[in-house]
Amino acid sequence: MSLLTIIQNVCAEIDLDQPTAVMSSADPQIGQLRVLSYRAGKDLLKDHDWSALVVSRDFTATGTIPEPAEPPSDWARYVKNSKIWNVSRLWQLNGPVEPQTWERLTILNSNPVPQIWRMLGGKLAFYPNDISETIRYEYVSKNWIALTGGTTYAETWANDTDTSRFPEDLLELSLIWRWKRAKGLDYAEELENFERAKESAIGADRAAAPMDISLPNRGQVPDNYWPGTIVVPGP
Repeated sequence: MSLLTIIQNVCAEIDLDQPTAVMSSADPQIGQLRVLSYRAGKDLLKDHDWSALVVSRDFTATGTIPEPAEPPSDWARYVKNSKIWNVSRLWQLNGPVEPQTWERLTILNSNPVPQIWRMLGGKLAFYPNDISETIRYEYVSKNWIALTGGTTYAETWANDTDTSRFPEDLLELSLIWRWKRAKGLDYAEELENFERAKESAIGADRAAAPMDISLPNRGQVPDNYWPGTIVVPGP
């Protein structure tokens, strides 16, 4: 589906004439639906770390604090529970540290092992920053729109043929209740339908449960486990 088909499907649902174009339409109803679809997409972006939007990024440290080009321009946030790794030293950076810890360690010119990191002025700062080391992290891109359905991504609609990088049926369901709310109509049932569909989509998109590497893979039972029963004799 595309922006055009999303708006057409929603118009059929809410009993409006289906448009032949969206971006160039002078119809205020279509213009309102386009704006509401953008808001729906922005809210979906916040609701979950959609796997389609997760980017694994490697970069070479410049020695500058903070790194001038990190994170990149499409960065929305770090993936939940993700870590920043120093690939060159094979360790995980400590952080994000609070300002007091950062100031104490940098002012004392200490050499924390592993390195520490925080966001500083909207940029990634880690200390010590040794030039030419490879750093890796994962982040969620804010570019949830695929321009003309291709591999160039953006955060706003530009063409009728643009597509969403997360489930587009969620955009339709979200758009329906938002339109009804904007018109002062009852939207409780439509909102409930959307929330149920969203939770289902998020559940399907989640990673598998983490594996406990402290236990053997077969049966998840420790080596010293004894399956018998201990009977304590009476007095």
